[in-house]
Amino acid sequence: RKPAVVVPNHMLEQFSREWLQAYPQARILTCGTEDLVKDKRQLFVARAATGEWDAVIMSRSAFEKIPVSKDTEQAYLDEQLTQLRMWLAASKSERGLSVKRLEGTLARAEERLKSLRDVERDPAITFEATGIDYLCVDEAHGYKNLRLASNIPGVAVDGSNRATDLDLKMSYLRGRHGRRVATFMTATPIANSVAEAYTMLRYLAPADMEAAGITDFDTWAATFGQVVTDLELSPSGTGFRMKSRFAKFNNVPELLRLWHQVADVKTAEDLHLPTPDLEGGAPQTVVVPPSQELVDFMAQLAERADLVSSRAVPPEEDNMLRISSHGRAAALDLRLVDHQIDGLGAFLDREPSKVDAVAQRVAGIYHDHADVVFGNDPEPGALQLVFCDLGTPTGTGWNAYEELKAQLVSLGVPAGKVRFMHEANNDRAKARLFEQARTGHVSVLVGSTEKMGVGTNVQKRAVALHHVDCPWRPADLAQRDGRIMRQGNLNSSVRVYRYVTESSFDTYLWQTVERKAKFINQLMRGRLDVREIEDIGDSALSYAEVKALASGDPRIMELAKAETEATKLERLERAWSSAQRSLAATIREAGPRLERLATDRQQLVAAIPLRRDTDGDAFSIRINGTAYGKRADAAPALQRALQAVEPYQRDPQPLGEVGGLHLQVSADSWLGQPRYVVSLVEVPRVHVLVEAGDVREPSMGLVTRVENLPRRLERVLEDVEMDTTKINREAEKAQAGLVDAFPRAAELEGVRATRDRLAAELAADSTEEAEGDRPAGQDPAANGSRLTEPPARPAIAPPPTPPTPRPGEGPRTCEPPGWSR
Repeated sequence: RKPAVVVPNHMLEQFSREWLQAYPQARILTCGTEDLVKDKRQLFVARAATGEWDAVIMSRSAFEKIPVSKDTEQAYLDEQLTQLRMWLAASKSERGLSVKRLEGTLARAEERLKSLRDVERDPAITFEATGIDYLCVDEAHGYKNLRLASNIPGVAVDGSNRATDLDLKMSYLRGRHGRRVATFMTATPIANSVAEAYTMLRYLAPADMEAAGITDFDTWAATFGQVVTDLELSPSGTGFRMKSRFAKFNNVPELLRLWHQVADVKTAEDLHLPTPDLEGGAPQTVVVPPSQELVDFMAQLAERADLVSSRAVPPEEDNMLRISSHGRAAALDLRLVDHQIDGLGAFLDREPSKVDAVAQRVAGIYHDHADVVFGNDPEPGALQLVFCDLGTPTGTGWNAYEELKAQLVSLGVPAGKVRFMHEANNDRAKARLFEQARTGHVSVLVGSTEKMGVGTNVQKRAVALHHVDCPWRPADLAQRDGRIMRQGNLNSSVRVYRYVTESSFDTYLWQTVERKAKFINQLMRGRLDVREIEDIGDSALSYAEVKALASGDPRIMELAKAETEATKLERLERAWSSAQRSLAATIREAGPRLERLATDRQQLVAAIPLRRDTDGDAFSIRINGTAYGKRADAAPALQRALQAVEPYQRDPQPLGEVGGLHLQVSADSWLGQPRYVVSLVEVPRVHVLVEAGDVREPSMGLVTRVENLPRRLERVLEDVEMDTTKINREAEKAQAGLVDAFPRAAELEGVRATRDRLAAELAADSTEEAEGDRPAGQDPAANGSRLTEPPARPAIAPPPTPPTPRPGEGPRTCEPPGWSR
């Protein structure tokens, strides 16, 4: 009845304005941080509580400034402490979680709980007092850093205050209003890590996770994932290595069923948005040959990596992070690594580089479109976006931005038409720069993903987008491409270029993005009739093409395509044999599940008329025969009653009465620790789990959780009816999906033959090259292990400089040629 919409700080005014444009009669209350200073905070809470609002629109910062009550936060922290203590006990025995890390987290949580008891909080200025009963969270990926413990390297997260605050408030709302209390909106629910899928499910489907027996990330990972070992380029880019990663997923129908209970995925293809076509159907890769100096530098990085791996150098002197940073920067320009090298700058000024390749192509497209008119704007000319996260303008030393601009000016692009996003240091300056880009006064806009990604709406004239470097996350790449592949672009087709320096870190970076994109694409676009996924989707195929092209042998790209297609077909072949069992099981299990739901529905319908109100002074609860009219008196009684329950007492025992309905309690265990299940006798489905740590001392929060059980009846009834509809729909879909043949066997056989042939050719060529490097008659073992000189690099012929257009001359249609050997 009173939803709150939480939006990024800079979107508050725009979101509120567009809401009223869409719904002029709507009653909305807007709240930014300036509305919560001093006495204004109490005024806002009062207005929110007493008004009949269609929506309360809040900025992220404002949402965090409205705290929950001490009792609610204490109940939440008690639950977190109990969980941490159990994890710590398990870590010391068998599970192997980092004891030191968990002890630190536990100590911080206990300190926070202790300090909470000493803080005076105005009971009238709380989240509960606003009356908000539902949350809509825009750009929800901003809350992904929820605390997470795991054995898997690189997965554990300490947790941010922002994410914890959201989880706390959603926990309160679920206890008060049932499990459906929030809608998350984001284009990138999984941006970088597998753990983010689990985190989203923790936010939106904790009851479903618990019902499936998934109470921690490692259980989730063991249920749905497995570690795979693949051959990949080493970070130095000079060799290959076997690397094990958590990147393969099984039990896919069950995973997707759990995921799509909360995820409604709509892609641009699904929505048929009026966006421009991408020329060639995919981004175009521009491969830039390396200089001999870069080849030598990559060899040095390989030697440094060997030293780091063997611990021959201390971490503070050199480490893989530093090596990776140097390799990534060198792929763009060696001057980013060390501009003090004698003579390097003068040499690189003469040597064709990645910046030269970008400048030549950007200048050619500029001249091609210099006379094109867009709509009724008097200023002609198209816009190009250049993304570069490295070599940004810092005010001192060499940087890629100024170098690119200087080259563009020398190629006939007016200096005033080339602008940097870094020039706009506040929202007003940014808006003015965007307007100039939309009206043709800026022809080339250069920026980083952070500064020119989300919120950049300059697509009106955008005809080309250039990726000078590769971002680490597929989500960042999608955000970049989204600046041009967007509604409101007046061009019928656009181009996207990706620049890759051959034999450099670029190949490894694109490979990393490919690996991360695999999981995201599979989870978003998976199908229920597939048991196992490790293939890549359409978006990731272009990354594979980049990796293959940068390796320098077109057969590698052909092999990558053949392997991808073979993996797809093999996956489908396996799916045919397992789909029958899976779909048949869905149909078979639907009957008993529907019977249980029918029983639950009957119990709920019968219990609702028996319920009595317990709000405010009407509170009353009976525990083991004794009635209590105050929550403070009920807390120790409830604690004693639960402590008296025998461990592992699985048969429910009478506990008391609340809100006109009877209570019962049973006991079980989790990770060797006892816990209690308090439920309604009339409707056992309506229950609350109480961990052992929750009853170590009297807790008002625990009383509130038990008191809320009768209030949840209508919400649980809605859940039962929705689950009934969902199970019937799943059974019908499973019946329609039963199949008994694999029609693409001949196609699979042909693809396998192509894959095996190309793999054999490449392996044979590798052997021949090794033989050819030795002088005739020389014993391969005569000189032992040795390094061979790299072959001389052929001369590079840069493309000709396009002429500057003359007044009255029509638009040119020639495409600037790329680099040629």
